Amino acid sequence: MSIEDMFSINDSIFVTENSNGAANSGIIITDKGVILVDSTFFPSKARRITQFVSSITTKVILYVINTHYHLDHTLGNCAIDAPVVGSTLTKKYLESFDLKAFKQTLEPLIQKELKDAKLIPPSMVFKNKLTFDLGNKKIEIVRMGGHTPDSSVVYVWPEGICFCGDLVFAGYHAEIEEDSDLSKWISSLKKIKEKNPKWIVPGHGEVGGIEEIDDMILYLEKFKSLSKLLKLKRTKEVVDKFGEDPVFANRGFALLFEESLANYLKRRGKNGKNVGADKT
Repeated sequence: MSIEDMFSINDSIFVTENSNGAANSGIIITDKGVILVDSTFFPSKARRITQFVSSITTKVILYVINTHYHLDHTLGNCAIDAPVVGSTLTKKYLESFDLKAFKQTLEPLIQKELKDAKLIPPSMVFKNKLTFDLGNKKIEIVRMGGHTPDSSVVYVWPEGICFCGDLVFAGYHAEIEEDSDLSKWISSLKKIKEKNPKWIVPGHGEVGGIEEIDDMILYLEKFKSLSKLLKLKRTKEVVDKFGEDPVFANRGFALLFEESLANYLKRRGKNGKNVGADKT
């Protein structure tokens, strides 16, 4: 991994944007050391990121922060020699995840690649918020919820950067799971916008500005509308709107959109009723 593979926000903050839509990772160089945001899916890639860090600074990696528990953001933890920081929920989810069973669902080549991969849950945890004062930069981690109950964002001040994890997908369809809460997700995005960050780093896709928040809110609001049409069995309208509306048609990973609709409609409340499209 070289400097050419990185998006440089400035000479101390880099993002591994992935042209194939894989999860992004962040590098923040501070007076007191280096912070990594998310470790990607493959430990081999996480090692390349740490090698890149060593090539540009002699400062040690202080922490790797996990924005949420999904493995494309956390499995690389095991390749980074630094404490992992995450919410108490992220720790809980990773500790209960059956990695062995998950590996068996993967293609043989990927199983081989992940043969020695281990889940490393956060050893430094917070419930709702944690702040690091690192001299020239303040790192503020806030659990927001929405994409997953443990979804957190990482603000970097004074630069005004928000590493949004999977609360933002730029140019790709969002991954909406059975534990996603779209109303909470939209609320979280609005709270990010209130902070008025200059830079938005999505979990997947290219780094952008505050317009990425507006685009994501619009996407989720329209997604909720389509899910309601599906519940009413108005499938043709959903197909037509998906094909004609640029909010949907211009994003990558069309199959993920179909999976997300299915996942959202499967959501169940405690009383057993389907609540996937009912929240407003």
